[in-house]
Amino acid sequence: MYQFTAYTLDKKVVQGNIDATSENTAEEALYRAGYKRVLSLKEARPPLSLETIFPSFFGVKTQDIIDFSRQLATLIESGVSILTALELLKAQAPREAFRKVIAGLVEELQGGSSFSQALSSYQEVFSPTYCQVVKASEQAGNLEIGLRQVATYMEKRSATTGKVKRAMAYPAMVLLMAIGVFIMLITVALPPLIGLFDSLGAELPWATTILIATADFVINYKFYLLWGAFILVISIVAYLRLPTGKLTMDKLKLKTPVIGSINIEQNMCHFCQITSMLLKAGLPLPRVMDIAIQTSGNRIIRQALTDVREKLLQGQGWSQPMAESELFPKLLVEMVAVGEKTGTMDSTLATLADYYEERVEQKINTLVSMIEPFLTVVIGLVVAFIALSLITPLYSILRSIQ
Repeated sequence: MYQFTAYTLDKKVVQGNIDATSENTAEEALYRAGYKRVLSLKEARPPLSLETIFPSFFGVKTQDIIDFSRQLATLIESGVSILTALELLKAQAPREAFRKVIAGLVEELQGGSSFSQALSSYQEVFSPTYCQVVKASEQAGNLEIGLRQVATYMEKRSATTGKVKRAMAYPAMVLLMAIGVFIMLITVALPPLIGLFDSLGAELPWATTILIATADFVINYKFYLLWGAFILVISIVAYLRLPTGKLTMDKLKLKTPVIGSINIEQNMCHFCQITSMLLKAGLPLPRVMDIAIQTSGNRIIRQALTDVREKLLQGQGWSQPMAESELFPKLLVEMVAVGEKTGTMDSTLATLADYYEERVEQKINTLVSMIEPFLTVVIGLVVAFIALSLITPLYSILRSIQ
Protein backbone atom coordinates (compact mmCIF):
# COMPACT_ATOMS: atom_id res chain seq x y z
CA MET A 1 0.00 0.00 0.00
CA TYR A 2 1.36 3.43 -1.01
CA GLN A 3 0.16 6.91 -0.09
CA PHE A 4 0.34 9.41 -2.93
CA THR A 5 -0.12 13.08 -3.71
CA ALA A 6 -0.73 13.69 -7.41
CA TYR A 7 -1.51 16.51 -9.82
CA THR A 8 -4.54 15.85 -12.06
CA LEU A 9 -5.14 16.96 -15.63
CA ASP A 10 -7.64 19.57 -14.45
CA LYS A 11 -4.93 21.15 -12.21
CA LYS A 12 -6.05 19.77 -8.85
CA VAL A 13 -3.96 18.18 -6.11
CA VAL A 14 -5.35 14.81 -5.03
CA GLN A 15 -4.25 12.60 -2.13
CA GLY A 16 -5.06 8.95 -1.66
CA ASN A 17 -3.82 5.38 -1.33
CA ILE A 18 -2.99 2.84 -4.02
CA ASP A 19 -2.40 -0.89 -3.64
CA ALA A 20 0.78 -1.92 -5.49
CA THR A 21 3.68 -4.35 -5.12
CA SER A 22 6.41 -1.74 -5.58
CA GLU A 23 6.95 2.01 -5.87
CA ASN A 24 7.53 1.82 -9.64
CA THR A 25 4.34 -0.19 -10.14
CA ALA A 26 2.38 2.32 -8.07
CA GLU A 27 3.77 5.26 -10.06
CA GLU A 28 2.96 3.60 -13.40
CA ALA A 29 -0.57 2.81 -12.21
CA LEU A 30 -1.13 6.44 -11.20
CA TYR A 31 0.02 7.75 -14.59
CA ARG A 32 -2.24 5.24 -16.31
CA ALA A 33 -5.14 6.33 -14.10
CA GLY A 34 -4.89 9.83 -15.60
CA TYR A 35 -2.76 11.73 -13.08
CA LYS A 36 -0.49 14.26 -14.79
CA ARG A 37 2.28 14.32 -12.18
CA VAL A 38 3.02 12.39 -8.98
CA LEU A 39 4.20 14.85 -6.33
CA SER A 40 4.95 12.34 -3.56
CA LEU A 41 4.75 8.58 -3.14
CA LYS A 42 5.57 6.71 0.05
CA GLU A 43 4.74 3.37 1.57
CA ALA A 44 1.82 3.56 3.96
CA ARG A 45 1.13 1.09 6.71
CA PRO A 46 -2.59 0.82 7.44
CA PRO A 47 -3.52 1.31 11.11
CA LEU A 48 -4.30 -1.83 13.05
CA SER A 49 -8.03 -2.49 13.14
CA LEU A 50 -10.44 -5.37 12.88
CA GLU A 51 -10.75 -4.64 9.14
CA THR A 52 -6.99 -4.96 8.54
CA ILE A 53 -6.39 -7.90 10.93
CA PHE A 54 -9.43 -9.93 9.82
CA PRO A 55 -10.38 -8.64 6.35
CA SER A 56 -12.38 -11.78 5.54
CA PHE A 57 -14.74 -11.10 8.45
CA PHE A 58 -14.79 -7.33 8.92
CA GLY A 59 -13.48 -5.92 5.61
CA VAL A 60 -15.38 -5.02 2.47
CA LYS A 61 -16.58 -8.13 0.64
CA THR A 62 -16.96 -8.59 -3.10
CA GLN A 63 -20.72 -9.02 -2.76
CA ASP A 64 -20.93 -5.65 -0.98
CA ILE A 65 -19.33 -3.93 -4.00
CA ILE A 66 -21.59 -5.82 -6.43
CA ASP A 67 -24.73 -4.78 -4.54
CA PHE A 68 -23.43 -1.21 -4.20
CA SER A 69 -22.79 -0.96 -7.96
CA ARG A 70 -26.22 -2.27 -8.95
CA GLN A 71 -28.06 -0.11 -6.43
CA LEU A 72 -26.11 3.00 -7.41
CA ALA A 73 -26.85 2.34 -11.10
CA THR A 74 -30.57 2.02 -10.34
CA LEU A 75 -30.65 5.24 -8.31
CA ILE A 76 -28.77 7.22 -10.97
CA GLU A 77 -31.06 5.83 -13.68
CA SER A 78 -34.05 6.97 -11.60
CA GLY A 79 -32.80 10.55 -11.67
CA VAL A 80 -31.25 10.70 -8.19
CA SER A 81 -28.04 12.75 -7.99
CA ILE A 82 -24.90 10.76 -7.28
CA LEU A 83 -24.26 12.52 -3.95
CA THR A 84 -27.79 11.78 -2.72
CA ALA A 85 -27.49 8.20 -3.94
CA LEU A 86 -24.22 7.70 -2.06
CA GLU A 87 -25.74 9.11 1.13
CA LEU A 88 -28.63 6.65 0.82
CA LEU A 89 -26.30 3.71 0.19
CA LYS A 90 -24.04 4.72 3.08
CA ALA A 91 -26.98 4.53 5.48
CA GLN A 92 -27.79 0.96 4.45
CA ALA A 93 -24.24 -0.40 3.98
CA PRO A 94 -24.01 -3.76 5.78
CA ARG A 95 -20.50 -3.21 7.24
CA GLU A 96 -18.80 -0.35 9.03
CA ALA A 97 -15.72 -0.64 6.80
CA PHE A 98 -17.80 -0.05 3.68
CA ARG A 99 -19.70 2.83 5.29
CA LYS A 100 -16.34 4.54 5.87
CA VAL A 101 -15.40 4.03 2.20
CA ILE A 102 -18.70 5.50 0.95
CA ALA A 103 -18.33 8.43 3.35
CA GLY A 104 -14.88 9.04 1.87
CA LEU A 105 -16.33 8.97 -1.65
CA VAL A 106 -18.89 11.61 -0.62
CA GLU A 107 -16.12 13.84 0.77
CA GLU A 108 -14.08 13.45 -2.44
CA LEU A 109 -17.10 14.42 -4.59
CA GLN A 110 -17.91 17.39 -2.38
CA GLY A 111 -14.28 18.48 -2.80
CA GLY A 112 -14.71 18.65 -6.57
CA SER A 113 -13.36 15.28 -7.67
CA SER A 114 -15.13 13.17 -10.25
CA PHE A 115 -16.60 9.82 -9.20
CA SER A 116 -13.82 7.83 -10.95
CA GLN A 117 -11.14 9.94 -9.24
CA ALA A 118 -12.81 9.36 -5.88
CA LEU A 119 -12.87 5.61 -6.51
CA SER A 120 -9.15 5.57 -7.40
CA SER A 121 -8.39 6.84 -3.88
CA TYR A 122 -9.71 3.52 -2.53
CA GLN A 123 -7.96 1.02 -4.78
CA GLU A 124 -7.76 -1.46 -1.90
CA VAL A 125 -11.56 -1.75 -2.33
CA PHE A 126 -12.18 -0.78 -5.97
CA SER A 127 -9.79 -2.48 -8.38
CA PRO A 128 -8.09 -0.62 -11.28
CA THR A 129 -10.48 -2.43 -13.63
CA TYR A 130 -13.47 -1.10 -11.71
CA CYS A 131 -12.09 2.45 -11.74
CA GLN A 132 -11.29 2.37 -15.47
CA VAL A 133 -14.74 1.10 -16.49
CA VAL A 134 -16.42 3.75 -14.33
CA LYS A 135 -14.14 6.43 -15.76
CA ALA A 136 -14.93 5.44 -19.36
CA SER A 137 -18.68 5.26 -18.77
CA GLU A 138 -18.59 8.53 -16.80
CA GLN A 139 -16.92 10.31 -19.73
CA ALA A 140 -19.44 8.77 -22.14
CA GLY A 141 -22.37 9.94 -19.99
CA ASN A 142 -23.70 6.44 -19.20
CA LEU A 143 -22.34 5.78 -15.71
CA GLU A 144 -25.19 3.42 -14.81
CA ILE A 145 -24.31 1.12 -17.74
CA GLY A 146 -20.67 0.95 -16.67
CA LEU A 147 -21.64 0.17 -13.07
CA ARG A 148 -23.86 -2.69 -14.20
CA GLN A 149 -21.15 -4.04 -16.50
CA VAL A 150 -18.53 -4.11 -13.78
CA ALA A 151 -21.01 -5.63 -11.30
CA THR A 152 -21.80 -8.45 -13.75
CA TYR A 153 -18.08 -9.04 -14.31
CA MET A 154 -17.39 -9.23 -10.56
CA GLU A 155 -20.37 -11.54 -10.10
CA LYS A 156 -19.04 -13.97 -12.70
CA ARG A 157 -15.54 -13.89 -11.21
CA SER A 158 -16.93 -14.49 -7.72
CA ALA A 159 -19.11 -17.37 -8.96
CA THR A 160 -16.16 -19.04 -10.71
CA THR A 161 -13.96 -18.74 -7.61
CA GLY A 162 -16.77 -20.07 -5.43
CA LYS A 163 -17.23 -23.12 -7.65
CA VAL A 164 -13.54 -23.96 -7.42
CA LYS A 165 -13.54 -23.64 -3.62
CA ARG A 166 -16.67 -25.76 -3.23
CA ALA A 167 -15.32 -28.44 -5.54
CA MET A 168 -12.04 -28.76 -3.62
CA ALA A 169 -13.57 -28.49 -0.12
CA TYR A 170 -14.69 -32.15 0.15
CA PRO A 171 -11.37 -33.78 -0.88
CA ALA A 172 -9.46 -31.43 1.43
CA MET A 173 -11.78 -32.25 4.35
CA VAL A 174 -11.47 -36.01 3.75
CA LEU A 175 -7.68 -35.80 3.60
CA LEU A 176 -7.45 -33.76 6.81
CA MET A 177 -9.77 -36.18 8.63
CA ALA A 178 -7.70 -39.14 7.44
CA ILE A 179 -4.48 -37.55 8.69
CA GLY A 180 -6.13 -36.74 12.03
CA VAL A 181 -7.45 -40.30 12.48
CA PHE A 182 -4.04 -41.78 11.60
CA ILE A 183 -2.24 -39.55 14.12
CA MET A 184 -4.81 -40.38 16.82
CA LEU A 185 -4.48 -44.12 16.19
CA ILE A 186 -0.70 -44.23 16.45
CA THR A 187 -0.49 -41.85 19.42
CA VAL A 188 -3.56 -42.85 21.49
CA ALA A 189 -4.79 -46.33 20.53
CA LEU A 190 -1.49 -48.02 19.71
CA PRO A 191 0.68 -47.39 22.86
CA PRO A 192 -1.56 -49.49 25.25
CA LEU A 193 -1.58 -52.36 22.74
CA ILE A 194 2.21 -52.21 22.44
CA GLY A 195 2.44 -52.61 26.23
CA LEU A 196 0.10 -55.61 26.04
CA PHE A 197 2.14 -57.25 23.28
CA ASP A 198 5.40 -56.75 25.20
CA SER A 199 3.98 -58.13 28.46
CA LEU A 200 2.67 -61.28 26.79
CA GLY A 201 5.75 -61.75 24.63
CA ALA A 202 3.71 -62.10 21.45
CA GLU A 203 5.49 -62.69 18.16
CA LEU A 204 4.90 -59.61 16.04
CA PRO A 205 4.45 -59.76 12.25
CA TRP A 206 6.35 -57.37 9.98
CA ALA A 207 3.34 -55.06 9.53
CA THR A 208 2.99 -54.57 13.30
CA THR A 209 6.75 -54.03 13.65
CA ILE A 210 6.65 -51.28 11.02
CA LEU A 211 3.62 -49.65 12.64
CA ILE A 212 5.21 -49.74 16.12
CA ALA A 213 8.47 -48.31 14.76
CA THR A 214 6.51 -45.50 13.07
CA ALA A 215 4.53 -44.80 16.25
CA ASP A 216 7.70 -44.76 18.38
CA PHE A 217 9.38 -42.36 15.98
CA VAL A 218 6.38 -39.99 15.98
CA ILE A 219 5.96 -40.12 19.78
CA ASN A 220 9.66 -39.78 20.65
CA TYR A 221 10.41 -37.03 18.15
CA LYS A 222 7.03 -35.26 18.04
CA PHE A 223 8.43 -31.88 19.07
CA TYR A 224 11.23 -32.12 16.51
CA LEU A 225 8.72 -33.11 13.84
CA LEU A 226 6.42 -30.22 14.76
CA TRP A 227 9.30 -27.75 14.67
CA GLY A 228 10.54 -29.22 11.41
CA ALA A 229 7.08 -28.94 9.84
CA PHE A 230 6.75 -25.37 11.15
CA ILE A 231 10.16 -24.34 9.76
CA LEU A 232 9.39 -26.04 6.44
CA VAL A 233 6.07 -24.19 6.09
CA ILE A 234 7.69 -20.84 7.02
CA SER A 235 10.52 -21.45 4.55
CA ILE A 236 8.10 -22.30 1.73
CA VAL A 237 5.93 -19.26 2.47
CA ALA A 238 9.01 -16.99 2.61
CA TYR A 239 10.32 -18.40 -0.68
CA LEU A 240 6.95 -17.94 -2.38
CA ARG A 241 6.98 -14.28 -1.36
CA LEU A 242 10.22 -13.71 -3.27
CA PRO A 243 10.05 -12.82 -6.98
CA THR A 244 11.82 -16.07 -7.92
CA GLY A 245 9.46 -18.10 -5.75
CA LYS A 246 6.39 -16.45 -7.24
CA LEU A 247 7.72 -17.07 -10.74
CA THR A 248 8.44 -20.73 -9.94
CA MET A 249 4.93 -21.21 -8.54
CA ASP A 250 3.37 -19.56 -11.60
CA LYS A 251 5.34 -21.90 -13.87
CA LEU A 252 4.22 -24.93 -11.86
CA LYS A 253 0.60 -23.83 -12.05
CA LEU A 254 0.79 -23.85 -15.85
CA LYS A 255 2.96 -26.96 -16.37
CA THR A 256 1.51 -29.40 -13.83
CA PRO A 257 -0.48 -32.15 -15.62
CA VAL A 258 -4.28 -31.68 -15.52
CA ILE A 259 -4.02 -28.69 -13.17
CA GLY A 260 -1.98 -26.76 -15.74
CA SER A 261 -4.70 -26.87 -18.40
CA ILE A 262 -7.30 -25.80 -15.82
CA ASN A 263 -5.17 -22.81 -14.81
CA ILE A 264 -4.56 -21.78 -18.42
CA GLU A 265 -8.26 -21.90 -19.32
CA GLN A 266 -9.19 -20.12 -16.09
CA ASN A 267 -6.77 -17.30 -16.96
CA MET A 268 -8.13 -17.18 -20.51
CA CYS A 269 -11.66 -16.93 -19.10
CA HIS A 270 -10.58 -13.98 -16.94
CA PHE A 271 -8.81 -12.34 -19.89
CA CYS A 272 -11.88 -12.68 -22.14
CA GLN A 273 -14.24 -11.39 -19.46
CA ILE A 274 -12.22 -8.30 -18.64
CA THR A 275 -11.35 -7.36 -22.23
CA SER A 276 -14.95 -7.82 -23.37
CA MET A 277 -16.23 -5.62 -20.57
CA LEU A 278 -13.62 -2.90 -21.18
CA LEU A 279 -14.23 -2.87 -24.92
CA LYS A 280 -17.97 -2.49 -24.31
CA ALA A 281 -17.16 0.41 -21.98
CA GLY A 282 -15.45 2.15 -24.91
CA LEU A 283 -11.79 1.93 -23.87
CA PRO A 284 -9.17 1.78 -26.64
CA LEU A 285 -7.49 -1.57 -27.24
CA PRO A 286 -3.99 -0.61 -25.94
CA ARG A 287 -5.55 0.64 -22.69
CA VAL A 288 -7.60 -2.55 -22.46
CA MET A 289 -4.41 -4.58 -22.77
CA ASP A 290 -2.75 -2.48 -20.06
CA ILE A 291 -5.53 -3.29 -17.60
CA ALA A 292 -5.64 -6.96 -18.61
CA ILE A 293 -1.89 -7.19 -17.92
CA GLN A 294 -2.26 -5.49 -14.52
CA THR A 295 -5.07 -7.78 -13.40
CA SER A 296 -3.48 -11.05 -14.56
CA GLY A 297 -2.47 -13.10 -11.53
CA ASN A 298 0.09 -15.27 -13.33
CA ARG A 299 3.45 -13.73 -14.22
CA ILE A 300 4.03 -16.02 -17.21
CA ILE A 301 0.68 -15.08 -18.77
CA ARG A 302 1.30 -11.44 -17.82
CA GLN A 303 4.55 -11.48 -19.79
CA ALA A 304 2.83 -13.13 -22.76
CA LEU A 305 0.14 -10.41 -22.73
CA THR A 306 2.86 -7.74 -22.51
CA ASP A 307 4.51 -9.18 -25.64
CA VAL A 308 1.15 -9.17 -27.43
CA ARG A 309 0.58 -5.53 -26.47
CA GLU A 310 4.00 -4.46 -27.74
CA LYS A 311 3.44 -6.15 -31.09
CA LEU A 312 -0.07 -4.71 -31.23
CA LEU A 313 1.38 -1.20 -30.92
CA GLN A 314 3.80 -2.08 -33.74
CA GLY A 315 0.83 -2.70 -36.02
CA GLN A 316 0.88 -6.52 -36.07
CA GLY A 317 -2.74 -6.81 -34.94
CA TRP A 318 -3.98 -8.89 -32.04
CA SER A 319 -4.44 -12.45 -33.27
CA GLN A 320 -1.03 -12.80 -34.97
CA PRO A 321 1.07 -12.11 -31.82
CA MET A 322 -1.19 -14.48 -29.86
CA ALA A 323 -0.61 -17.24 -32.41
CA GLU A 324 3.16 -16.94 -31.82
CA SER A 325 2.76 -17.85 -28.13
CA GLU A 326 2.06 -21.41 -26.95
CA LEU A 327 0.06 -20.16 -23.97
CA PHE A 328 -2.95 -18.93 -25.95
CA PRO A 329 -5.28 -21.75 -27.10
CA LYS A 330 -5.90 -22.09 -30.84
CA LEU A 331 -9.63 -21.50 -30.39
CA LEU A 332 -8.95 -18.15 -28.70
CA VAL A 333 -6.56 -17.10 -31.49
CA GLU A 334 -9.03 -18.06 -34.23
CA MET A 335 -11.97 -16.32 -32.53
CA VAL A 336 -9.91 -13.15 -31.96
CA ALA A 337 -9.01 -13.20 -35.67
CA VAL A 338 -12.72 -13.44 -36.53
CA GLY A 339 -13.53 -10.62 -34.12
CA GLU A 340 -10.87 -8.42 -35.70
CA LYS A 341 -12.29 -8.97 -39.18
CA THR A 342 -15.95 -8.52 -38.26
CA GLY A 343 -15.51 -5.75 -35.67
CA THR A 344 -17.39 -7.75 -33.02
CA MET A 345 -14.51 -8.33 -30.63
CA ASP A 346 -16.48 -7.54 -27.45
CA SER A 347 -19.29 -10.04 -28.13
CA THR A 348 -16.83 -12.65 -29.44
CA LEU A 349 -14.76 -12.48 -26.25
CA ALA A 350 -17.90 -12.56 -24.09
CA THR A 351 -18.91 -15.81 -25.82
CA LEU A 352 -15.41 -17.22 -25.30
CA ALA A 353 -15.51 -16.25 -21.61
CA ASP A 354 -18.72 -18.25 -21.11
CA TYR A 355 -17.20 -21.20 -23.02
CA TYR A 356 -14.02 -21.26 -20.91
CA GLU A 357 -16.03 -20.84 -17.72
CA GLU A 358 -18.01 -23.99 -18.53
CA ARG A 359 -14.82 -25.82 -19.54
CA VAL A 360 -13.09 -24.95 -16.27
CA GLU A 361 -16.11 -26.08 -14.24
CA GLN A 362 -16.27 -29.39 -16.14
CA LYS A 363 -12.54 -30.04 -15.72
CA ILE A 364 -12.64 -29.25 -12.01
CA ASN A 365 -15.60 -31.59 -11.51
CA THR A 366 -13.74 -34.31 -13.43
CA LEU A 367 -10.62 -33.77 -11.33
CA VAL A 368 -12.61 -33.96 -8.11
CA SER A 369 -14.37 -37.13 -9.29
CA MET A 370 -10.90 -38.63 -9.84
CA ILE A 371 -9.51 -37.45 -6.50
CA GLU A 372 -12.40 -38.80 -4.40
CA PRO A 373 -12.02 -42.52 -5.32
CA PHE A 374 -8.22 -42.20 -5.15
CA LEU A 375 -8.44 -40.82 -1.61
CA THR A 376 -10.96 -43.50 -0.67
CA VAL A 377 -8.63 -46.26 -1.86
CA VAL A 378 -5.59 -44.76 -0.12
CA ILE A 379 -7.45 -44.25 3.16
CA GLY A 380 -8.89 -47.77 2.91
CA LEU A 381 -5.41 -49.26 2.42
CA VAL A 382 -4.02 -47.32 5.38
CA VAL A 383 -6.92 -48.36 7.63
CA ALA A 384 -6.60 -51.99 6.48
CA PHE A 385 -2.84 -51.92 7.20
CA ILE A 386 -3.39 -50.52 10.71
CA ALA A 387 -6.22 -52.97 11.43
CA LEU A 388 -4.18 -55.98 10.32
CA SER A 389 -1.17 -54.74 12.27
CA LEU A 390 -3.26 -54.59 15.46
CA ILE A 391 -5.50 -57.64 15.01
CA THR A 392 -2.91 -60.19 13.82
CA PRO A 393 -0.88 -60.18 17.09
CA LEU A 394 -4.12 -60.51 19.09
CA TYR A 395 -5.01 -63.72 17.24
CA SER A 396 -1.47 -64.95 17.89
CA ILE A 397 -1.88 -64.25 21.60
CA LEU A 398 -5.27 -66.02 21.74
CA ARG A 399 -3.88 -69.11 20.03
CA SER A 400 -0.97 -69.25 22.46
CA ILE A 401 -3.36 -68.97 25.44
CA GLN A 402 -5.57 -71.80 24.11
